[in-house]
Amino acid sequence: MKTLVFGPVPSRRLGFSLGVDLIPRKYCSFDCIYCQLGATAKTEVERQSFYEPALIVEQVVESVKEGARIDCISLSGSGEPTLNSDIGWVIERLKEKVSLPVAVITNGSLLSRKDVRKDLMLADIVLPSLDAASEAVYRQVNRPHDSLEFAGIVEGLKAFCKAYKGRIWLEVMLINKINNDEQHIEMFKRIVDSISVDKVQLNTVARPPAEKTAMPVAGTDLLSISRFFGDRCEVVAGKGQKQTARAGGEDWQESVLAMLRRRSLSLDDIVSATGVSISTARAGMKRLAEKEKVRAVVLGRRRFYVAAVDEGSYARGLPLTKR
Repeated sequence: MKTLVFGPVPSRRLGFSLGVDLIPRKYCSFDCIYCQLGATAKTEVERQSFYEPALIVEQVVESVKEGARIDCISLSGSGEPTLNSDIGWVIERLKEKVSLPVAVITNGSLLSRKDVRKDLMLADIVLPSLDAASEAVYRQVNRPHDSLEFAGIVEGLKAFCKAYKGRIWLEVMLINKINNDEQHIEMFKRIVDSISVDKVQLNTVARPPAEKTAMPVAGTDLLSISRFFGDRCEVVAGKGQKQTARAGGEDWQESVLAMLRRRSLSLDDIVSATGVSISTARAGMKRLAEKEKVRAVVLGRRRFYVAAVDEGSYARGLPLTKR
Protein backbone atom coordinates (compact mmCIF):
# COMPACT_ATOMS: atom_id res chain seq x y z
CA MET A 1 0.00 0.00 0.00
CA LYS A 2 1.43 3.36 -1.01
CA THR A 3 2.30 5.64 1.89
CA LEU A 4 0.86 9.08 1.18
CA VAL A 5 1.85 10.69 4.48
CA PHE A 6 5.40 11.64 5.45
CA GLY A 7 7.12 13.33 8.36
CA PRO A 8 6.61 15.27 10.53
CA VAL A 9 9.16 17.32 8.63
CA PRO A 10 10.72 20.49 10.10
CA SER A 11 9.30 23.34 8.04
CA ARG A 12 10.63 26.90 7.98
CA ARG A 13 7.06 28.21 7.83
CA LEU A 14 4.81 25.67 9.52
CA GLY A 15 6.82 24.20 12.37
CA PHE A 16 6.68 20.40 12.38
CA SER A 17 4.59 19.60 9.35
CA LEU A 18 2.91 16.27 8.63
CA GLY A 19 3.10 16.12 4.85
CA VAL A 20 0.30 14.66 2.75
CA ASP A 21 1.26 13.74 -0.80
CA LEU A 22 -1.87 14.07 -2.96
CA ILE A 23 -0.10 13.88 -6.32
CA PRO A 24 2.10 11.36 -8.16
CA ARG A 25 5.70 12.47 -8.37
CA LYS A 26 6.16 15.68 -10.40
CA TYR A 27 2.57 15.84 -11.67
CA CYS A 28 2.65 19.62 -11.79
CA SER A 29 1.54 22.64 -13.79
CA PHE A 30 5.00 24.22 -13.43
CA ASP A 31 8.57 23.17 -14.13
CA CYS A 32 10.27 25.62 -11.76
CA ILE A 33 13.99 26.12 -12.13
CA TYR A 34 14.45 26.08 -8.34
CA CYS A 35 12.39 22.95 -7.60
CA GLN A 36 14.11 20.66 -5.10
CA LEU A 37 12.44 17.63 -6.71
CA GLY A 38 14.14 18.25 -10.03
CA ALA A 39 12.63 18.84 -13.46
CA THR A 40 9.01 18.23 -14.48
CA ALA A 41 9.08 15.97 -17.55
CA LYS A 42 5.66 17.20 -18.73
CA THR A 43 3.55 19.96 -17.20
CA GLU A 44 -0.13 19.18 -16.57
CA VAL A 45 -3.31 21.12 -15.80
CA GLU A 46 -5.89 18.32 -15.78
CA ARG A 47 -7.37 17.64 -12.35
CA GLN A 48 -7.79 13.97 -11.46
CA SER A 49 -8.59 11.63 -8.60
CA PHE A 50 -5.25 9.90 -8.03
CA TYR A 51 -5.74 7.95 -4.82
CA GLU A 52 -8.69 6.72 -2.79
CA PRO A 53 -9.49 9.86 -0.72
CA ALA A 54 -10.67 7.85 2.29
CA LEU A 55 -7.24 6.15 2.37
CA ILE A 56 -5.52 9.54 2.49
CA VAL A 57 -7.60 10.61 5.48
CA GLU A 58 -7.09 7.25 7.19
CA GLN A 59 -3.29 7.50 6.86
CA VAL A 60 -3.29 11.03 8.30
CA VAL A 61 -5.42 10.01 11.27
CA GLU A 62 -3.17 7.01 11.99
CA SER A 63 -0.04 9.18 11.79
CA VAL A 64 -1.50 11.72 14.21
CA LYS A 65 -2.32 8.92 16.67
CA GLU A 66 1.37 7.95 16.82
CA GLY A 67 1.93 10.94 19.11
CA ALA A 68 4.83 12.75 17.42
CA ARG A 69 4.84 16.52 17.65
CA ILE A 70 2.79 17.88 14.74
CA ASP A 71 2.06 21.59 14.36
CA CYS A 72 0.22 21.39 11.05
CA ILE A 73 -1.08 19.00 8.40
CA SER A 74 0.27 20.15 5.05
CA LEU A 75 -1.26 19.13 1.74
CA SER A 76 1.70 19.44 -0.60
CA GLY A 77 4.15 16.73 -1.58
CA SER A 78 5.55 15.72 -4.95
CA GLY A 79 3.52 17.97 -7.27
CA GLU A 80 0.79 20.65 -7.33
CA PRO A 81 -1.83 19.48 -4.78
CA THR A 82 -4.78 21.33 -6.33
CA LEU A 83 -4.47 19.04 -9.36
CA ASN A 84 -6.03 16.37 -7.15
CA SER A 85 -9.78 16.76 -7.67
CA ASP A 86 -10.47 15.19 -4.24
CA ILE A 87 -8.62 17.87 -2.28
CA GLY A 88 -11.81 19.60 -1.11
CA TRP A 89 -13.29 16.33 0.20
CA VAL A 90 -10.01 15.46 1.94
CA ILE A 91 -9.82 18.86 3.67
CA GLU A 92 -13.42 18.60 4.84
CA ARG A 93 -12.91 15.12 6.34
CA LEU A 94 -9.62 16.06 7.98
CA LYS A 95 -11.33 19.01 9.67
CA GLU A 96 -13.90 16.58 11.06
CA LYS A 97 -11.42 13.99 12.32
CA VAL A 98 -8.25 15.82 13.38
CA SER A 99 -7.91 18.85 15.66
CA LEU A 100 -4.88 20.30 13.86
CA PRO A 101 -4.70 23.15 11.36
CA VAL A 102 -4.82 22.06 7.73
CA ALA A 103 -2.59 23.96 5.30
CA VAL A 104 -2.36 23.81 1.51
CA ILE A 105 0.95 24.69 -0.14
CA THR A 106 0.19 25.60 -3.75
CA ASN A 107 1.90 27.30 -6.67
CA GLY A 108 -1.36 29.22 -7.19
CA SER A 109 -1.58 28.28 -10.86
CA LEU A 110 -5.17 27.02 -10.68
CA LEU A 111 -6.70 29.65 -8.37
CA SER A 112 -8.31 31.27 -11.40
CA ARG A 113 -10.66 28.24 -11.44
CA LYS A 114 -13.85 28.45 -9.36
CA ASP A 115 -13.79 24.74 -8.50
CA VAL A 116 -10.27 25.02 -7.08
CA ARG A 117 -11.10 28.12 -5.03
CA LYS A 118 -14.18 26.35 -3.64
CA ASP A 119 -12.17 23.26 -2.71
CA LEU A 120 -9.73 25.29 -0.58
CA MET A 121 -12.30 27.25 1.42
CA LEU A 122 -12.21 24.98 4.50
CA ALA A 123 -8.41 24.97 4.83
CA ASP A 124 -7.01 26.91 7.81
CA ILE A 125 -4.00 28.26 5.91
CA VAL A 126 -3.32 28.54 2.19
CA LEU A 127 0.25 29.24 1.13
CA PRO A 128 0.34 30.24 -2.54
CA SER A 129 3.50 31.34 -4.28
CA LEU A 130 4.33 34.24 -6.57
CA ASP A 131 7.74 33.94 -8.19
CA ALA A 132 7.58 36.71 -10.77
CA ALA A 133 6.11 40.12 -11.48
CA SER A 134 6.02 39.90 -15.27
CA GLU A 135 5.09 37.39 -17.96
CA ALA A 136 8.67 37.05 -19.19
CA VAL A 137 10.16 36.31 -15.77
CA TYR A 138 7.22 34.04 -14.92
CA ARG A 139 8.03 31.91 -17.96
CA GLN A 140 11.73 31.93 -17.12
CA VAL A 141 11.30 30.90 -13.47
CA ASN A 142 8.16 28.73 -13.43
CA ARG A 143 8.20 27.35 -16.99
CA PRO A 144 4.42 26.81 -16.81
CA HIS A 145 2.02 24.73 -18.88
CA ASP A 146 1.32 26.45 -22.20
CA SER A 147 -2.27 27.24 -21.21
CA LEU A 148 -1.25 29.29 -18.16
CA GLU A 149 -0.57 33.03 -18.30
CA PHE A 150 0.87 35.33 -15.68
CA ALA A 151 -2.15 37.67 -15.69
CA GLY A 152 -4.37 34.70 -14.84
CA ILE A 153 -2.14 33.79 -11.89
CA VAL A 154 -2.49 37.27 -10.40
CA GLU A 155 -6.23 37.50 -11.04
CA GLY A 156 -6.74 34.06 -9.50
CA LEU A 157 -4.87 35.13 -6.37
CA LYS A 158 -6.99 38.27 -6.08
CA ALA A 159 -10.25 36.35 -6.55
CA PHE A 160 -9.29 33.75 -3.95
CA CYS A 161 -8.20 36.35 -1.40
CA LYS A 162 -11.54 38.13 -1.70
CA ALA A 163 -13.57 34.99 -0.97
CA TYR A 164 -11.38 33.06 1.47
CA LYS A 165 -11.82 33.54 5.24
CA GLY A 166 -8.72 31.72 6.49
CA ARG A 167 -5.10 32.82 6.63
CA ILE A 168 -3.15 33.44 3.42
CA TRP A 169 0.64 33.46 3.51
CA LEU A 170 2.07 34.46 0.15
CA GLU A 171 5.54 33.12 -0.60
CA VAL A 172 7.76 35.16 -2.89
CA MET A 173 10.70 33.07 -4.11
CA LEU A 174 13.63 35.28 -5.04
CA ILE A 175 16.42 34.03 -7.31
CA ASN A 176 19.65 35.93 -7.71
CA LYS A 177 20.06 37.86 -10.97
CA ILE A 178 16.67 36.67 -12.25
CA ASN A 179 13.86 38.29 -10.25
CA ASN A 180 15.59 40.35 -7.55
CA ASP A 181 16.71 43.50 -9.36
CA GLU A 182 15.35 46.82 -8.14
CA GLN A 183 12.84 47.27 -10.96
CA HIS A 184 11.39 43.80 -10.54
CA ILE A 185 11.14 44.19 -6.76
CA GLU A 186 9.15 47.39 -7.28
CA MET A 187 6.84 45.49 -9.66
CA PHE A 188 6.48 42.73 -7.07
CA LYS A 189 5.48 45.27 -4.44
CA ARG A 190 2.77 46.81 -6.62
CA ILE A 191 1.23 43.38 -7.15
CA VAL A 192 1.55 42.35 -3.50
CA ASP A 193 -0.02 45.62 -2.34
CA SER A 194 -3.06 44.86 -4.51
CA ILE A 195 -3.65 41.45 -2.89
CA SER A 196 -5.19 40.96 0.56
CA VAL A 197 -2.86 38.48 2.24
CA ASP A 198 -1.96 38.10 5.91
CA LYS A 199 1.75 37.58 5.36
CA VAL A 200 4.30 37.99 2.60
CA GLN A 201 7.12 35.50 3.12
CA LEU A 202 10.38 36.05 1.29
CA ASN A 203 12.28 32.91 0.43
CA THR A 204 15.25 31.99 -1.72
CA VAL A 205 16.97 28.87 -3.03
CA ALA A 206 18.06 26.81 -0.02
CA ARG A 207 18.16 23.25 -1.39
CA PRO A 208 19.61 21.68 -4.54
CA PRO A 209 17.56 23.11 -7.45
CA ALA A 210 16.46 21.67 -10.78
CA GLU A 211 18.73 24.14 -12.61
CA LYS A 212 22.15 25.35 -11.50
CA THR A 213 21.20 28.87 -12.68
CA ALA A 214 18.82 29.10 -9.70
CA MET A 215 21.06 30.76 -7.13
CA PRO A 216 20.18 32.18 -3.70
CA VAL A 217 19.80 35.84 -2.81
CA ALA A 218 21.99 37.06 0.06
CA GLY A 219 20.37 37.31 3.48
CA THR A 220 21.15 41.02 3.82
CA ASP A 221 19.38 41.68 0.51
CA LEU A 222 16.35 39.69 1.64
CA LEU A 223 16.12 41.78 4.80
CA SER A 224 16.33 45.00 2.79
CA ILE A 225 13.59 43.82 0.42
CA SER A 226 11.49 42.77 3.39
CA ARG A 227 11.65 46.27 4.86
CA PHE A 228 10.68 47.71 1.48
CA PHE A 229 7.64 45.41 1.30
CA GLY A 230 6.39 46.60 4.69
CA ASP A 231 5.05 45.22 7.96
CA ARG A 232 3.33 42.16 6.49
CA CYS A 233 6.60 40.85 5.10
CA GLU A 234 9.04 38.46 6.77
CA VAL A 235 12.10 36.55 5.64
CA VAL A 236 11.64 32.78 5.99
CA ALA A 237 14.83 31.69 4.23
CA GLY A 238 17.26 30.26 6.75
CA LYS A 239 14.67 29.61 9.45
CA GLY A 240 14.76 26.15 10.93
CA GLN A 241 13.31 24.03 13.68
CA LYS A 242 15.68 23.34 16.58
CA GLN A 243 13.45 21.05 18.62
CA THR A 244 13.07 17.35 18.04
CA ALA A 245 9.87 15.81 16.69
CA ARG A 246 10.20 12.17 17.72
CA ALA A 247 12.45 9.80 19.58
CA GLY A 248 13.41 7.57 16.67
CA GLY A 249 12.42 3.90 16.43
CA GLU A 250 12.87 0.74 14.40
CA ASP A 251 11.38 2.30 11.27
CA TRP A 252 13.84 5.18 11.31
CA GLN A 253 15.42 4.42 7.93
CA GLU A 254 12.08 4.02 6.16
CA SER A 255 10.82 7.22 7.76
CA VAL A 256 13.86 9.13 6.49
CA LEU A 257 13.54 7.61 3.01
CA ALA A 258 9.86 8.59 2.86
CA MET A 259 10.84 12.20 3.52
CA LEU A 260 13.75 12.11 1.08
CA ARG A 261 11.47 10.96 -1.73
CA ARG A 262 9.61 14.29 -1.38
CA ARG A 263 12.41 16.70 -0.52
CA SER A 264 16.15 16.87 0.03
CA LEU A 265 17.31 17.10 3.66
CA SER A 266 20.47 18.20 5.39
CA LEU A 267 21.84 16.23 8.33
CA ASP A 268 20.47 18.92 10.68
CA ASP A 269 17.01 18.49 9.08
CA ILE A 270 17.17 14.75 9.71
CA VAL A 271 18.17 15.28 13.34
CA SER A 272 15.28 17.71 13.89
CA ALA A 273 12.74 15.53 12.10
CA THR A 274 13.62 12.21 13.74
CA GLY A 275 14.93 13.19 17.17
CA VAL A 276 18.18 11.20 17.08
CA SER A 277 21.63 12.58 17.83
CA ILE A 278 23.74 13.94 15.00
CA SER A 279 26.18 11.02 15.34
CA THR A 280 23.30 8.51 15.12
CA ALA A 281 21.88 10.33 12.10
CA ARG A 282 25.27 10.41 10.39
CA ALA A 283 25.76 6.68 10.97
CA GLY A 284 22.26 5.93 9.73
CA MET A 285 22.78 7.93 6.54
CA LYS A 286 26.10 6.18 5.98
CA ARG A 287 24.31 2.81 6.13
CA LEU A 288 21.67 4.01 3.67
CA ALA A 289 24.41 5.27 1.34
CA GLU A 290 26.19 1.92 1.51
CA LYS A 291 22.91 0.27 0.50
CA GLU A 292 22.78 2.78 -2.40
CA LYS A 293 19.43 4.07 -1.20
CA VAL A 294 20.60 7.68 -0.77
CA ARG A 295 23.15 10.01 -2.28
CA ALA A 296 24.48 13.35 -1.11
CA VAL A 297 24.27 16.52 -3.20
CA VAL A 298 26.61 19.41 -2.40
CA LEU A 299 25.19 22.92 -2.76
CA GLY A 300 27.73 25.60 -1.88
CA ARG A 301 29.15 24.53 1.45
CA ARG A 302 26.14 22.46 2.46
CA ARG A 303 25.42 18.80 1.90
CA PHE A 304 21.91 17.52 1.29
CA TYR A 305 20.74 13.93 1.10
CA VAL A 306 18.39 12.75 -1.67
CA ALA A 307 16.77 9.40 -2.35
CA ALA A 308 18.95 7.51 -4.84
CA VAL A 309 16.09 7.37 -7.36
CA ASP A 310 16.39 11.16 -7.62
CA GLU A 311 20.06 11.34 -8.60
CA GLY A 312 19.43 12.42 -12.16
CA SER A 313 16.84 15.00 -11.18
CA TYR A 314 19.28 17.56 -9.87
CA ALA A 315 21.02 20.27 -11.78
CA ARG A 316 24.05 19.52 -13.83
CA GLY A 317 27.03 21.09 -12.14
CA LEU A 318 26.01 20.14 -8.57
CA PRO A 319 28.44 17.46 -7.37
CA LEU A 320 27.10 14.14 -6.15
CA THR A 321 29.02 12.31 -3.45
CA LYS A 322 28.82 8.77 -2.10
CA ARG A 323 27.81 9.85 1.42
